[in-house]
Amino acid sequence: MSAYANAKALGRDAVLDKIAALDLYESGVYREKMTDHIAKAKAAAEEEGVQLDVVAALNNADTDMVYLQLLREVPEKVLEGCAIAALAAGAQKAVLTVPEKEGELAASLREKAEELGVEVVCEFINIRKNQTNLLVHLASCADLADAFADSYEPGICVSINGEPLKKVPADAKVSDVVDLTGAKAVQVGYAYYTPEECSATVGELNPANGVIRVLTDKNCIVDDAAKKTLACKAQSCGKCVFCREGLIQLEFMQNEVTQGRGKMEFLDLTSEIGEAMCYSTPCSMGQQSAKISLSAMSKFAGEYEAHIKKKNCPAGVCQAFVMIYIDPTACTGCGDCMDVCPKDCIEGKPKFIHMIDEFECDRCGKCVEACEEECIHITTGKVPKLPDRLTKVGKFKKRR
Repeated sequence: MSAYANAKALGRDAVLDKIAALDLYESGVYREKMTDHIAKAKAAAEEEGVQLDVVAALNNADTDMVYLQLLREVPEKVLEGCAIAALAAGAQKAVLTVPEKEGELAASLREKAEELGVEVVCEFINIRKNQTNLLVHLASCADLADAFADSYEPGICVSINGEPLKKVPADAKVSDVVDLTGAKAVQVGYAYYTPEECSATVGELNPANGVIRVLTDKNCIVDDAAKKTLACKAQSCGKCVFCREGLIQLEFMQNEVTQGRGKMEFLDLTSEIGEAMCYSTPCSMGQQSAKISLSAMSKFAGEYEAHIKKKNCPAGVCQAFVMIYIDPTACTGCGDCMDVCPKDCIEGKPKFIHMIDEFECDRCGKCVEACEEECIHITTGKVPKLPDRLTKVGKFKKRR
């Protein structure tokens, strides 16, 4: 028998008893005991006198979407778990919601979903419309299916450094599940943590989007936070003022810092806007996306100060602080760098030292890869004296 058939044969009360006995938790942002999660949804629906539905989905703030691996690899398990959640809650309808851009994935699920009485839709979850429904995470659905197939293993599903999902114990220290050698920061869920903070357990830090990722000195916290905030801004539905305007401001400030136009007052302004978003937005998009900037700026303020005050990216990632130059003592005037430059910003001719127009250069690095003489360098430090006009190869030192 399938997991859903087993649950159906037991009946609703026995299903709830088994969920409680296994100590199942709701996954994602709203991590709490599954029985409490179900009870709260039922109470909300009864108070409003409306029908209770079950809606299974990712959290709105999830831009990494590593949990879609479950839908792609074990779709029957997620669908059965959704149906079991509806049975446990006494819901009238079960709906599986996939991200708007995953229409092809949704279509592949509909035949099996129909057999289980589950509707499949593609949309961004409207929390206001669903505040009296039971929202269940995709990982929770998989756990429910395992529970009634008698194959449940306790723990939290995570993707560590981009690897496939695996379960780790909720009471395991983060420092025990990832290698912190050379770590500058660790992303757990929607926030950044220092290596010292990783003595906390996985359950305490709650990787709500399934992501645990180590950042080293080669990673720029500012650039990383800027990209993640931009992804959140792109995914936001834009209907809530605090979320919409807050993300615009947070992304703008992060980007300005990476472009060398940051200001120290951005730190306090980020704190003010981010905290307001955490408490004034109705769904995980505003609440969790703010934590990206808040944790980055509060815990790694020194990296922001380096960008703002010293005009330097310690990791050498932010291109506004990077210079590419041709070593005039090593250039042979071969022209290889000119051939690959997409901006056509390298001046030169055969047997003459080539020069890069720093104002036109976008620091793509293609010239560095093309130079067999290895005379083109990327630096965040001081650039040596360079020729100001075309000079024959080997003559630059004499002219100095």
